Amino acid sequence: MTRPFMLLLFLLLVACAPSGATTPVPAITTPMQVPTLFPTGTPAPPAPTATPGDTGWQPAAPGVELRRMQAQLDGFAAPVQVARIDPATVAFELGYAPDSPLALRAWVAQSGAVASINGGFFDEQGRTVALLVRDGERFGESYVGRGGQFSIDFDGAISLRSLAATPYDPAEPLATALQGWPMLVWPAGVATYDFEDGERARRSALAIDGEGRVLLIACPTAAFTLRELSQWLAGSDLEIAAAMNLDGGSSTGLLVHGDQAESHIEAFVPLPIVFMAIPQ
Repeated sequence: MTRPFMLLLFLLLVACAPSGATTPVPAITTPMQVPTLFPTGTPAPPAPTATPGDTGWQPAAPGVELRRMQAQLDGFAAPVQVARIDPATVAFELGYAPDSPLALRAWVAQSGAVASINGGFFDEQGRTVALLVRDGERFGESYVGRGGQFSIDFDGAISLRSLAATPYDPAEPLATALQGWPMLVWPAGVATYDFEDGERARRSALAIDGEGRVLLIACPTAAFTLRELSQWLAGSDLEIAAAMNLDGGSSTGLLVHGDQAESHIEAFVPLPIVFMAIPQ
């Protein structure tokens, strides 16, 4: 072996010999764990929110009771508040001020009412679009073939009837009358309105039960269609003999101002028409 070849072999062996440096540890070949910003799976639906139970009838003032309920509608609960009033303990009055509508709270403060609810429908000028009788004075024109009428004659007799079944007679001696549309329950316990338009809104209604007590009913959220409200009222344990719809939506309001219980559902707009129970 020649001298140049031996020298070349020696240099190669020196270059390949281990130095004093530490040999790197091979990297682990499992996939790198990267934080996930958003879950990749479908998130679980939120747990249903617990709803308060039915309060039952709570005394609010002499002859006036208040009840908070939950109506079950297609898997969700809709709040309903009802004032039940013994007619022997109050005087029912209508507030009508088309030129100077008031918040429901202001109507109550002005009249001293123990309970009050929004009234019937009105036009852009605040004038009733149906018959309204206050202290024997008549305003507007009666519904024909539709709607309902709550009325009190001069002897104090109270009634709530379907105007399709018993039309309004101009010769009727009425001290007080309020008309609404549509009828929701008529005759006793029968859901009257069966057209489904799918329109959910805040709702209010005026009813009489089987014992002649007057019910002021308010649904403060946009939960019910008219058909659903009609069916729910008829199927409830409120023992409704007749019920008619009032002007709901932004007009919906129910105030009960009692020593033992109160309700404060305020309308979103000033009201030219209100129905009030004044302590006697």
